[in-house]
Amino acid sequence: MLVHTVFFNFAEASTEADIQSCADDARNLLGKIETVKALYVGSPADTEVRPVSIRDFDLCLTVVFDSIADHDVYQTHSLHDDFIANNKDNWAKVQVYDAD
Repeated sequence: MLVHTVFFNFAEASTEADIQSCADDARNLLGKIETVKALYVGSPADTEVRPVSIRDFDLCLTVVFDSIADHDVYQTHSLHDDFIANNKDNWAKVQVYDAD
């Protein structure tokens, strides 16, 4: 199994509507890729602030795959390309964490 987690920081000029549009695109485009086993999209949770908590992101995407090969299909899929093309102009910073 591979868990692909992406943290997005949006540009200062981006609006809440831009963030919501990106979240919707993640669900509607990336969720249709055949190798995706599970997909979660969310914003920083309103949990208790602790020294180890990181909340300096606007949107988080977590995608679960059965294998690295399935992840590789996702990375080159046209719907993934569409997601990036639709939203990249609003991103100031993107961080990816992959774990297996």
